[in-house]
Amino acid sequence: MKLFEQNMSSQARLYVLSVIVAGTTILAFSLYHSLISTDVRWLYLACLTIFGRLFPVRIPQFRKTYPLIVTTSDVFIFTAMLLFGPEVAVTIASIDGTITLASKRSYKILFNVAQLSIITLVVGHVFYQLLGSSPPLDPTVVDIPQFFVTLGFCAVLHFILNSGAVALAIALTTERGMFEAWKQDFLWVCLATMAGASGAALIFLYFKATPGYAIVVAIPVVLIIYYAYQVNLDRVNQTLLHLDQLNRLYHSTIESLAMAIDAKDAKTHGHIQRVQTLTLGLADFCELTDENEREGLKAASLLHDIGKLAIPEYILNKPSVLTNWEREKMRKHPTIGADILSSVDFPYPVVPYVRYHHEKWDGTGYPDGLKENNIPVGARILAVADCYDALRSDRPYRPKLSLKMALEHVVTESGKSYDPAVVKQLVEHIDELEAAMKESEIRISLAASEETALNALSSDDQTAVEKKTVFHEIASTHTEVQAVYEVSKSLGKSLKLSDTLSLLAEKIQNLIPSTSCSIYLLEEQEGKLVPYHTSGMYADLLREVELGVGDGITGWVTAHKQHLINVSPAPDFGDSEVLSTSYRSCLVMPLSLNNSIVGVISLYSDKPDNYSQDNLRFMETIADHAATAIRNAIIYEESQEDAHTDELTGLPNLRFFNNFIERELKRSGRTGQPLSLLMMDLEHFKEVNDKYGHKIGNRILIGIAHFLRDQLRDSDTCIRYAGDEFIAVLPQAGKDQAKHAILRIQEALDDYKFMVDEDNFVQVGISIGASSFPENGRQADLLLVVADHAMYKDKFRRRKGKKYPAGVIRFDKGAGNLS
Repeated sequence: MKLFEQNMSSQARLYVLSVIVAGTTILAFSLYHSLISTDVRWLYLACLTIFGRLFPVRIPQFRKTYPLIVTTSDVFIFTAMLLFGPEVAVTIASIDGTITLASKRSYKILFNVAQLSIITLVVGHVFYQLLGSSPPLDPTVVDIPQFFVTLGFCAVLHFILNSGAVALAIALTTERGMFEAWKQDFLWVCLATMAGASGAALIFLYFKATPGYAIVVAIPVVLIIYYAYQVNLDRVNQTLLHLDQLNRLYHSTIESLAMAIDAKDAKTHGHIQRVQTLTLGLADFCELTDENEREGLKAASLLHDIGKLAIPEYILNKPSVLTNWEREKMRKHPTIGADILSSVDFPYPVVPYVRYHHEKWDGTGYPDGLKENNIPVGARILAVADCYDALRSDRPYRPKLSLKMALEHVVTESGKSYDPAVVKQLVEHIDELEAAMKESEIRISLAASEETALNALSSDDQTAVEKKTVFHEIASTHTEVQAVYEVSKSLGKSLKLSDTLSLLAEKIQNLIPSTSCSIYLLEEQEGKLVPYHTSGMYADLLREVELGVGDGITGWVTAHKQHLINVSPAPDFGDSEVLSTSYRSCLVMPLSLNNSIVGVISLYSDKPDNYSQDNLRFMETIADHAATAIRNAIIYEESQEDAHTDELTGLPNLRFFNNFIERELKRSGRTGQPLSLLMMDLEHFKEVNDKYGHKIGNRILIGIAHFLRDQLRDSDTCIRYAGDEFIAVLPQAGKDQAKHAILRIQEALDDYKFMVDEDNFVQVGISIGASSFPENGRQADLLLVVADHAMYKDKFRRRKGKKYPAGVIRFDKGAGNLS
């Protein structure tokens, strides 16, 4: 087993070893002197020392991690020095030191015994030198005033040397300041030392009356000292208990406020507690030992985001880049937080840590642009902890980063945004800090939700669970507000009906757990509810459900314009045994606008009584938004359909073609599939209008439009281009397929008769040219030019070679008569 810790400095080792060697030599000499002494009454003092150590008085110190231990051993050390001389006092002190640190490492026991031996011997000889006498001291001839002054001086010297020697060892081994260690850990020991010297003086002076039995009075003196300590300790304990209660109340208040703040943010639950864990861990590794600073940091790490109470939720949870105005609003939260907390008289530096935790090492931070060491050390530690946890957490605008990526980002900002010394500690101790944060995360997530479990808990645990329930309610409220905002914003993004319904269903199911969702729209003319959108389990089967107004649960809601909650949805499903047995409860909400039903949202669940009043309140809140958005989408699609449809033929028009062809070309480019375009022109259709008039000409155009539509595939699109010109778009069709389509259309149309009246019909021809993507081009304009050129070539060819030459339109009057 090694004598010293591995990380102990060479200076510390040299100091401790020197004290051990010197003290051991002195102890050996003193022990030899004590053993050969003819007056063995010192053994009685040794027994009392051991007895006193078995019953110490522990005085807990405020904000200390260990109590101050007071014993009566100093009484016996000073008594031995007065009655038997410094060497015996050294022996008594060594016994006391050995018992004190019996559970410590061997070098600590040796050091403690050695330094006590050296100091006791030095103080003893100083006492006798100042008194001008040699040991042992005769109580019958001592000068009382000089005796008390000298003993008091030596008691102070003993305290200074004893505490100083240990404080120096602590300073060398922990790199703490010696005075700081002495003040923090040993100042109160002087009371025990002075009390011990006083008790020893009383025992020594009693020798004047009964020298043979004087030492017996040590028992009542010791008991009196012990009792006095104990009485005062009771008072101290009562005061400390009161202070501890106030301290716990103070911390509980801060933690409750912090959890309420944390609950406000829909995306960062647990952030505040994790930041506190990380901050205090970094403070330990950065050796921040000042108790005021540590307590300030403990509170500030919980309250650093209190200013976000003044920041709108839509900014906190915005999934995209903030605008300049939103960014400036967000940058105000440290100042707002400091202003809120400034009204609280904190005994620690909480306010400056909150105010400056977004300052940067290079001076480019906010709110005051502080630089380097002008930023309070607590704020510098908090800044690193806050940033690291933010990187390791999911945010509205990005998912959480891996440990490696988060650490790399912080290291990149070392010397720019963050104190390099703090970043160094983060990197060196990241595994320990991550483990502590995970433990914090586990503690945060532990909460009982079942009432039976709550009843089985202790009162303290019940309070904790009730607290979490309260904060869950706060979080739920903010989540609902945010969800309403997101629904309203999302529904305004698209005027396409299918997109609107899909977004609406997605947002609802994210907040209200449901097995399935159907959004029915009312077709007033037919009096039917049609499921325009279904999602979740059995979505395909739900898509086949159509209900009349008044039929089933959904039909009843439509007819009465009232919601229903937690009833069986089976009446909606008619004879479908699968659907009827799969769902056990529903929440059905009418969507009305200006007292007119637009549609109904039906949420189906496979659990009984699945929906709460909070769910109902949320659905009521978004119903108006949803109805407005759906109505707008329907009107828009109707207007779009009118704007993109040729009024005469019912085919898509040129406006439609311009948008449609671009989408189809992009799709073909992505998939690598061909696409062909047919340009079609009726041959001398003007003569039909001249002979029969435009009314008949329009009727024939309508017939040709239907004819062309029938000749094309379902995946093809026929468009009225202008006048008597048409375009066909043939996706996934190359040149060969286009040629076949041209022949099929021309042959069929050449033989087709359009009836003018009961006795007359008209036959017309059509010239067609084709172009293909990508052989003839990748842009719509180029494909149109190529197809148009090919069409004119085809027109010329047909004039020469057709059975009915191009330009001759056949008009028959009566059966079989040609003109």
